[in-house]
Amino acid sequence: MVLNNKDLETIKKIELDMLCAFIEICNRLSIRYYLLGGTMLGAVRHHGFIPWDDDIDVGIFRDDYELFISKAQSYLPNYYFLQNIYTDPECMINFTKIRDSRTTFIETSTKSKKMNHGVYIDIFPLDFYPDDENDRSIIRRKKRTISRRLYKEYTLPKELKSGFAKELIKNIEGVLLSVKYPRSIDALFENERLNKAFSRGKYIANYCGAWGQKEIVPKEWYGEGEKAVFEGIEVWIPQHFDKWLSQVYGDYMKLPPVEKRKSHHYTEVVDLHRPYTEYTNGNHS
Repeated sequence: MVLNNKDLETIKKIELDMLCAFIEICNRLSIRYYLLGGTMLGAVRHHGFIPWDDDIDVGIFRDDYELFISKAQSYLPNYYFLQNIYTDPECMINFTKIRDSRTTFIETSTKSKKMNHGVYIDIFPLDFYPDDENDRSIIRRKKRTISRRLYKEYTLPKELKSGFAKELIKNIEGVLLSVKYPRSIDALFENERLNKAFSRGKYIANYCGAWGQKEIVPKEWYGEGEKAVFEGIEVWIPQHFDKWLSQVYGDYMKLPPVEKRKSHHYTEVVDLHRPYTEYTNGNHS
């Protein structure tokens, strides 16, 4: 489903309100956060949303992230829902979302999940990445195994599927790994344990980010942070944002080709004026 311009602008407004609520809580709890990914790029290049983008990503160092998820719901209005594997077990993520329960944003990949399907922003924990190469290899190998187990839990759009033979292999691997992880949430908890395995180091990883190894950077790149403006709001981005953005995007100030200027979300139902429960029989389904 392709969003029209009116819906895209409404989604941005809804997400911006959630970002303001998030920032207010961080300030109250004395938590330093950073805009990440396309949101950081949008702040630097456009001073707001990338025009064709439809999401907001932020990151918090692990200790502060744990504090945030333990306190945030009590500060949020009741129509915002703090979603992660502890509050909504079928959401199948190792990070956290703030969802606006008054809205509907059902994505193809999770359309069968009994969970909150409101419009959201993403909150990623930033974890230490080991300095030792042997430790790195162990983590990468274990995470590949967990990814194969979780693969069969999602409904992928046909555009993202890799061909019949590869799909068959991935599904067989998923079934075989179900013996090791009988419940999908067991695999998620193991992934969480791996993410938190190291409490110090020179590098920081956003293990749940979209860019994989590119989002493993020296800790000093985050530093104390740098102030920026996003849609008129003062926000924090990594101190060495130029290095971060260059590693992930290359020549990040150059606009991508026109054909690539589109959202990366695949949706089934978008209704920005009615709650998702009206499309899921009144419950998380």
